[in-house]
Amino acid sequence: MEFVGRGVVRHLSQQIKGCVLVFTQNGVYKLFKDTLLPQLENVNVTFYTEISPNPKREEIKIAQDVLKNKKFDTIIAFGGGSVIDFAKAFRFYDERDIPLIAMPTTAGTGSQATQFAVVYINNQKTSLDSPKILPNITIADSQWVENAPIYTKASCAMDAYCQAIESFWAKAATTESRKYAIAAIELCRDNLIKAVNTNDAEANEKMVLAAHLAGKAINISRTTAAHALSYKITSKYGIPHGHAVALNIAGLFEQNIDTLPKEEQKALLVAMNINRDCVRDYFHKLMKKINLEDDFNALNICNLEEIADSVNLERLANNPKSLDKNDLLHILKY
Repeated sequence: MEFVGRGVVRHLSQQIKGCVLVFTQNGVYKLFKDTLLPQLENVNVTFYTEISPNPKREEIKIAQDVLKNKKFDTIIAFGGGSVIDFAKAFRFYDERDIPLIAMPTTAGTGSQATQFAVVYINNQKTSLDSPKILPNITIADSQWVENAPIYTKASCAMDAYCQAIESFWAKAATTESRKYAIAAIELCRDNLIKAVNTNDAEANEKMVLAAHLAGKAINISRTTAAHALSYKITSKYGIPHGHAVALNIAGLFEQNIDTLPKEEQKALLVAMNINRDCVRDYFHKLMKKINLEDDFNALNICNLEEIADSVNLERLANNPKSLDKNDLLHILKY
């Protein structure tokens, strides 16, 4: 079940009863408690807030130990991608089959619509992938993204946009995933800059929908090389995930576009409203307009060999073009 739009939090009270476990972070809770708490008046609520960015297996194990003797009728994940991933991972490792409601407070990861979650085990990124962790209900209220910091909004918006683009050209793409991807691309094309820079309510609502649709797209197709290249950039240099993905999308676009059938090339370029020869300039101008730095030197990202060597080969297998290390270095130097 999906509720996406402005004010859809009103549906929460109808979806819960009994004892509810809410995974969130203190900062998120403080910002949105006036919106959230009225929906929780008739249930017994336990809040769990010991969640760091990029959730770690040992943190989830602590949560399991703390909460193992408590009975819950529903789990709510209320926050950004890390919080939702934490809740999904908790559900993955937990023996109880407790329904999960995902309530994203960012418009980017689309984690509320996917059956996978990122967990770090011994400082190594691991992807959990199971239908068991696909949230049962999504409540994506655009009110929660309206006053986010501009950099957060920009990074998250580029994550959604890149996910949709990668999903479209992924080897595992289907007719259904491409339908979601194209819809997300068009929404990003028309609303991304306005949502980031003006905080326009309608543009924010459209970007929340775009992120959700991009999540539905990659849940079918998975992502490709831009995401694969991003993880080391985030873990080593501290660049947030969406920004890190965006650093690679223009170079990868150049690598991939000519491998697609002409009809698919045209569909993607039309959806983005760009010309084949203007890809690099398009992404450079887009990132400049939302104040995301796209120069590796300016970001002090220097060891490109290490980034290339870190790539998950499984994600490369889903890329439409077969890529070797030289190709990856070319993308990073683009």
